[in-house]
Amino acid sequence: MKLGLLFILLLLNSISYAQSTINNFFSTTATNYAIVTSSATIDQSATGENLVWNFNSLEKTGNTIDIHSSPTTEELTNYSGTTFVITTTNTGTNDESKSYIKASDNTVSITGLSMTGLTLNYDTNNALLGSYPSNYEDSATTDDLSGSYSYISDGTTYTRTFSGDIETSMDAHGTLSTNDLGQGAFSGGVTRMKSVQSIDLAYSVFGNVGTATINVFNYFNNTNGNLVFRSLRIEVSVASLNIDQDTITYECRLGNSLGMPKSDFALNNIKINPNPVGDFLNIPMEAHLTAKSIVTTDTTGKEILKFSGNETARSVAQLPKGLYFISIITENRHLTGKFIKL
Repeated sequence: MKLGLLFILLLLNSISYAQSTINNFFSTTATNYAIVTSSATIDQSATGENLVWNFNSLEKTGNTIDIHSSPTTEELTNYSGTTFVITTTNTGTNDESKSYIKASDNTVSITGLSMTGLTLNYDTNNALLGSYPSNYEDSATTDDLSGSYSYISDGTTYTRTFSGDIETSMDAHGTLSTNDLGQGAFSGGVTRMKSVQSIDLAYSVFGNVGTATINVFNYFNNTNGNLVFRSLRIEVSVASLNIDQDTITYECRLGNSLGMPKSDFALNNIKINPNPVGDFLNIPMEAHLTAKSIVTTDTTGKEILKFSGNETARSVAQLPKGLYFISIITENRHLTGKFIKL
C-alpha cells in the first residue's frame, strides 16, 4: 500500500514537470526582467528530457521591461510585413533593443532586429521562427534568411548585406530553479526553446568577410506559459577588420514566485477602476496587505510618481496621456499592474 502511494506521488511529480505546449514564443507586454550575472557557470549545453537547471547564484545588475506595440508607419516602411514590435528597455540606461515580428496564422517570423551597435533588416528573406503551438517532440524549424545590416565598431559604421539560416527547436524540458532577486524565487517545470542564427556578412566589394551568430534560449513556465528566463549571445567575427565581439546577456523574469496567496495573484493583475484613468488613480488594497510604497513608472521604466500608505485614491492629474505601470511593494510582495491615463 505504501509502495503504491509512493509510486503515485512520484508519477504526479514527473507529470507536473513534464514538457508543456508553447503557445507564444515571446514575453507578454509590460513584463519586467532582472539583468543578471552568475558566480557559478550557467550551463545550457544539455538537451533532452527531464533536465535540471539550477541557476541559484544569480546577482541582479539591472532591469529591463518589455513593451509590445503596433509598428509605426516608418517601421512598416523599413520592416515590411511587421505586425508587432517588442521593445526591451534597460531602465537604468534607457538603451533600447527592438524585435520586429510578423505573426500570421500562428506562424512567426523575424522581420528585423535593432540593438546597440547592430541592426539587421531581413528585407530579402524573413527569418522564420516557426509555428505554434509547439512541443518538445516537434521537429526543428530551419529557414534561410537574408537582408541588410548596419554594424558599429570603434566609432566606424559598416553597412552591407547578409545571408544565412536560422534553426529553432524546442530542445529540452525539465525543472528550472532560480534564487530570489527581490520578488520571489522560482522553481518549476519549464520547456525550452533554442534559436540559432548563423549569418555571413558581406562588405563593400569583398564579398563575405565575416560571420555573426545569434544564439537565444527561452525558458517557458509549464504552468502559465510565462517566459521566465532567457539568454542572448551575439558573436561577430571579421578578421580583416579586427572585429572579434562576443557578448552574452542573461535575464530572469521578476515576480516568478509560485507561492503567492490567491489574493496577491489578483493584485498582480491590478483591476484599477476606472481604467483608463482620469484625474484620480483608485488602487484596490485588500485589508491584510499594507503598502510600503506605490511607484508609478512610464514605458521606459522611469519613475514618475511615488506614494506611501494605504490610501486608495491618488491624484495623477499631472501625468501626460499614455500608458503607465504601477508597482506596489508590501511587507513581502512586489505586485504590479498597468493603467492608461486619459
